[in-house]
Amino acid sequence: MTSTRSHLTDEKKALKKAQQRRYPIFAFVLLALFLVTALFGPWFAPHDPNAQDLSKSLRPPFWSENGSTENLLGTDSLGRDYLSRIIYGARVSLLVSVVAICICGSIGVLLGLLSGYFGGWTDTLIMRFTDTWMSIPALVLAIAFVSLLGPGLRNVILVIGITAWTGYARIVRGEVLSLKTLDFVSLARAAGCSEPRILFSHLLPNVVNTIIILVTLDIGRIIIWEAALSFLGLGVQHPTPAWGLMLASGRKFITSAWWLVTFPGVAILMTVLGANLTGNWLRDVLDPKQKLR
Repeated sequence: MTSTRSHLTDEKKALKKAQQRRYPIFAFVLLALFLVTALFGPWFAPHDPNAQDLSKSLRPPFWSENGSTENLLGTDSLGRDYLSRIIYGARVSLLVSVVAICICGSIGVLLGLLSGYFGGWTDTLIMRFTDTWMSIPALVLAIAFVSLLGPGLRNVILVIGITAWTGYARIVRGEVLSLKTLDFVSLARAAGCSEPRILFSHLLPNVVNTIIILVTLDIGRIIIWEAALSFLGLGVQHPTPAWGLMLASGRKFITSAWWLVTFPGVAILMTVLGANLTGNWLRDVLDPKQKLR
């Protein structure tokens, strides 16, 4: 009787945990809002984000005194519509995160596959290089590279792409180390499959779930990196609207024009929060180890 009750209690706990894992609506809404804004921003942005009108300089949001519905979130020091710049800034963040993840994900996944599958000196060489790379703070490394290459959107994407691959390499290597001992890999070798085919047709599809989780969690991290580099003047340059650059430009007016730092900061916060919550949910859903807990 006791074991039966215990079993029922465990089932209730498992059911409750499964229900908690389902559909993080808040995270989905935040991420969807970011994607829609970034992809379709030019269709509903009220103004040209770079159009200047000094007569409207530092106009507050529409609900404040002296605010206007013409500029719903106010204007910056050059009279540019702030809502339009926030919308176009989402496009920059999406572009940087997508392209940089493609670069760092490709490098990290390839090195992880090679290291985990071949082992031996290949594994030792790749992992020692990875450990050395990880010993340097990634953001510091990115700042150093951007300082050498020069600021700009293209260089920021390239630098983030070549500095953020270590997590993919380590995690994929661990997955491959366990997968290569399974029967399907031995059967593929016995069938005469080449090593590239085993790597990319048999092992890679079995780590796709892990890669999806890493990609989702990396969106928030890379958006923060881009914002930090732009804030320091090493990333996106004027007049391109970017959230980090808007924070840097607005900090001198923080006591008189609070909206210049508040709205870009909220945009970064909400986007990163949505990406991280979605990534955590995907980890719970796709990772079989989480399902056993």
